[in-house]
Amino acid sequence: MFEQPTQQQREPPDRSPDHGTPVVPCTASHLASHGSSPIRPPGGLQRLRAVGTSLFIIVWTTILSMAALVTFPFAPRGRCFFWLARVWSRSIFAVAGVQVRIASSPHLRPDENYVYLATHESLTDILALFCALPQNVVMVAKRSLLILPLFSWGMWLAGFVFINRSSRAKALRSMEQAGRRLPKGRSILVFPEGTRSDGTGVGSLKKGGFILAQRAKLRVIPLGIFGTHGVLPRDTFPVYPGRISIAIGDPMPPPSEGEPLEAYVARTHAQLVSLRKQAQALWPS
Repeated sequence: MFEQPTQQQREPPDRSPDHGTPVVPCTASHLASHGSSPIRPPGGLQRLRAVGTSLFIIVWTTILSMAALVTFPFAPRGRCFFWLARVWSRSIFAVAGVQVRIASSPHLRPDENYVYLATHESLTDILALFCALPQNVVMVAKRSLLILPLFSWGMWLAGFVFINRSSRAKALRSMEQAGRRLPKGRSILVFPEGTRSDGTGVGSLKKGGFILAQRAKLRVIPLGIFGTHGVLPRDTFPVYPGRISIAIGDPMPPPSEGEPLEAYVARTHAQLVSLRKQAQALWPS
């Protein structure tokens, strides 16, 4: 059962109305008025729930990762993986008591390949985006994640892009090749900040995702996330109850061939800041 955000929760009145696609209606704590950290109740039951959620994540991730590996020969393009990823993320949010609201542009075409550029607050951004995005999306991840058994193997088989951050040229080559090999209706997700902001705003953007869009001639979709840092702060493992919101912007034409990227990056940064504010407004204080 999914909630629908009200018109006031979606967009300011001077913009086209978005179609919200809320995810996982579970009991949640309130966010602080001007931040992303939840007000954590002092009671032991909440702590016990967080610990139970952590154990559930370990077990559930192992089970579904094995299922993704077993089913891959029957769905070699990763279709089963993406279905399992949505089940995985929604189940974790349901157990944790996390609510998600989404406002999405009506101009997205499910059969088109895009480069999604998302703000990045927490590791739970990945779960939220599996719930929110209307397409099967491969993500750009650090090559070091390949050491994780089962889960990373399933990501690799599904076509996720693992890059070597120590070599900018190799990383860009891997991203460009992945962009040209995308099946119809599958897109790439990049966190252009390159690191988590911990809920402090939108940091400076790296150019890798923009170069990918320029060379592969893929339209760019900016995407703002709010609240995930409160659900899972940096250097902690328990996932706390909370509220997450996501605002998906309109597709932007890719940078033209040979165009200097500085102005395009600046426009996208402004879009990300605006979309993050719109995401925050989906859960009124």
